[in-house]
Amino acid sequence: MTTAASALQVDHGLGNWSVDDLLQAVARRDESALTELFHRYGGRILAYVRVMGGPRFPAEDAVQDIFLALWQKAHLFNPEGGRAEGWIFTLTRHRVLDIRRSQRSVREEGHEDMDRLPALDLDNTLGHSLRKALKMLHPDQQLPLRLAYYGGLTYEETARRLGVPLGTLKSRIRSGLSMLKPLLSLSRSAR
Repeated sequence: MTTAASALQVDHGLGNWSVDDLLQAVARRDESALTELFHRYGGRILAYVRVMGGPRFPAEDAVQDIFLALWQKAHLFNPEGGRAEGWIFTLTRHRVLDIRRSQRSVREEGHEDMDRLPALDLDNTLGHSLRKALKMLHPDQQLPLRLAYYGGLTYEETARRLGVPLGTLKSRIRSGLSMLKPLLSLSRSAR
């Protein structure tokens, strides 16, 4: 049996624990209890997030954020205040709404006219071509590039402002940069 397979099968007897008990164990920083919660609820939470967030919502990233929030906030669960499952899905709902709110505020704040961005330290022809090429990128790639390179934000600050995990931000920037080269060539040849 492989190491990964044996790790998945070892549940330290948690399979019979109640959700209340699992949350209390997570509050005590028991990683295996969090893993058990993920096995029990990960799929249902992902489905719920997809319905709530809509087709363009970063559901998988949100599920990671939700389980991180469970890890950080499990100590706040009070069994006398209601069912553990209800608490988990309330936390999920709040996190999805927070992400949607942050995306909306970024869209409202972050789409200034590209021509109003600070001048590049490049000649006018190249600067104009770069602005044109950036406009051709998908907003998921364009906005992180604009904030990180034009706005002078660090990747961490950009990820926070966009409400996405750092890894997702880096992937979007990487794919945006890889698409810029052919777009830049296209933009310059169109002049």
